[in-house]
Amino acid sequence: MKRTVFVAVALFALMAVGVYAQTEADFDVVKSKDGKSITIDEYMGKATVVNIPAKIQNLPVTEIGRSAFEGNRSITSVTIPNGVTSIGNDAFKNCNSLTNVTIPSSVKSIGSSAFYGCTKLTSITIPTSVTSIEDSVFSDCYGLTSITIPASVTKISSDAFNFCRELTSVTFGGSIPASGFHANAFNRLGDLRNKYIAGGAGTYTRPAGGETWTKGGSAAAAPAYDGTPGLEFKLTSDGKGYSVSGGAAASSGKATIVIPATYNNLPVTTVPNSAFNAPFVLDLTIPASVTYIDLAAFYPCSSLKSITFGGANTRFDSTVFNRGGSDIVNKYKAGGAGTYTLGSDGKTWTKK
Repeated sequence: MKRTVFVAVALFALMAVGVYAQTEADFDVVKSKDGKSITIDEYMGKATVVNIPAKIQNLPVTEIGRSAFEGNRSITSVTIPNGVTSIGNDAFKNCNSLTNVTIPSSVKSIGSSAFYGCTKLTSITIPTSVTSIEDSVFSDCYGLTSITIPASVTKISSDAFNFCRELTSVTFGGSIPASGFHANAFNRLGDLRNKYIAGGAGTYTRPAGGETWTKGGSAAAAPAYDGTPGLEFKLTSDGKGYSVSGGAAASSGKATIVIPATYNNLPVTTVPNSAFNAPFVLDLTIPASVTYIDLAAFYPCSSLKSITFGGANTRFDSTVFNRGGSDIVNKYKAGGAGTYTLGSDGKTWTKK
């Protein structure tokens, strides 16, 4: 009797903390046409740490099917067994609690968007059996800081690492032809593709938030600047200055945005289209170095109440600001540098 009570209490405790025993029944599967292998069609279990079995129904598991784990917000770790040769399209898409994935050397193909939106993944080692990195495989993996791409890979497709904004270290094991390295493979992450094509295999690093990659360099902190931490900077097409956008500063809900006059020893000259489209910005400082603010740069920014201009020669596109947008542009053109505040009517700006 005591033994029965103890087991019941233990099981209740495990369930209370969210630990569940994993069984074959947690996986909806499909047999191959020849009846000799299994594809994971859907994961239905509640375990947060998932060890995919090597066999189900006494047959080898060889594929993780399309969207098998897509949208699962609970799993934190997945171990894929040796013997799996294919990870399907969208297999782990938007598994935004996933921090660790073990991919065995048996995997030969990883489908498009397989790990799209896995925002808590910090590092990935692609096995040497993989030859191609497909479209958007790791796109929007915001937390990814390092990636190792083996010599077996000869193709990296469009947006493979798009918006991996924390990525600061990439190791290439071999030679990828320029024709197989899509121009947007590392979209929004600076000049990595060009540096690799010129420099070949090796480890490339960049400062966090920086645009310039260096072979064999150190992924140190971004160059210091006198402004709001977490802004994103991109070298202008003429190479003589930087444009600035909200980046991590905007996504973290900063109420005060101070744009620096310089970054990496060059002037900050441009605020591009929709660069700060966040509603919670209250106070904004724009230095004299900024000579152009593009369309909807601070739209909607519906909470904006104070703008300080460091200079008098900034040009504006239309609808730069939301609240009293035309009024602040006209007031600035007439009044020049200084601090302008929004009145209680939400439309009229006044220079202090």
